[in-house]
This record gives sequence, structure tokens and C-alpha cells, in this order.
Amino acid sequence: MEKTITVAQSLRHARHDFLNELQLIKMNLDLGRLQEAQAIIRSHAEAAMHASRLADIGLPLTEEWLLTANWRFPGFNFRVECPALKAPVQFDADFRRFLEAFVESAKGRLSPYQAFYGVITLTSSAASFEMKIECPGNWLDLDILETPGFMVRKECSEDSTMIAVRAQMEG
Repeated sequence: MEKTITVAQSLRHARHDFLNELQLIKMNLDLGRLQEAQAIIRSHAEAAMHASRLADIGLPLTEEWLLTANWRFPGFNFRVECPALKAPVQFDADFRRFLEAFVESAKGRLSPYQAFYGVITLTSSAASFEMKIECPGNWLDLDILETPGFMVRKECSEDSTMIAVRAQMEG
């Protein structure tokens, strides 16, 4: 079941995360670890670039889900990469529903002390749009929501899992 998050809660989470990152940068600078501080800054600059691209592809429901998931689901840590230039906007609610079902299914497989780290990458071509979830571990028995209009595939190896959801572009 989806937990809603208010604008005020989002801002509170963002402010908290921002202050934590500033403290981490300051600590690294105080310890003379300039390269570590610069790496944190580069990481946040790159994340901001991907968030900007995500805002431009026209999936507001999916965008909101991706930007708030780490706050809504304690124990989950998603990094979002968005080199996509466009998306099939008619599937926005379906992408969000797919992501929500993925987390609900994954929650059932995690122990209370286990964290989930994953990368969600959104890519596009002239013909299709793909959202790929990559995570460590073999999640072969993870239930995946089948959605009309999507081609879903799951590839598992001994130490990693990739789930891809592909939709055709309009036209």
C-alpha cells in the first residue's frame, strides 16, 4: 500500500539529508580528506543533473515516486540515473504502480536488519523507453508485476539481479 508524503514532510527530509551531507563534507575537510569531500560534491552534482532530466521527460507520478522512495521506504536506498530524453507519458501511472509493487514484493524478502541498495536507470530511444532496476543479490523468486503495454524481463546471476520494464514510444 502506498504511503503518501506531504510537501512539508518532503522538505523536512530534504533539509535533514542536506545537513547530513554538509556535515560529512565538513568532517572530511576537517580531517584533510579533500578528495573524499570532492567526491561527495561530485556525486550530488551528478544526482541533481539526473533529477533535472527526470523532471523533463514528462512522468510526474514516476518522478515523485523516485524522488521520495528513499524516505517513504526505510531500508531502501535507490540511486536514480536518467539519461532518457523522452518517455511514453501515457504509462506514467503504470510505471509508478510497477515501482510500488516492486518495493512491496522486495520488502517481503528483506530481513529487518538488511538494507536494499539499487540503481534505477531510465533510458530512451526513438522507439522505446526502459526503466531498469539493478541490485545486488539473486532475487530469482521475487514476484514482478505484469503490466499491459510493458515488456518485463528479469535477469539473475549469483550476485546480482536486473529487472527491466520496456514500453513502446507513441507514434
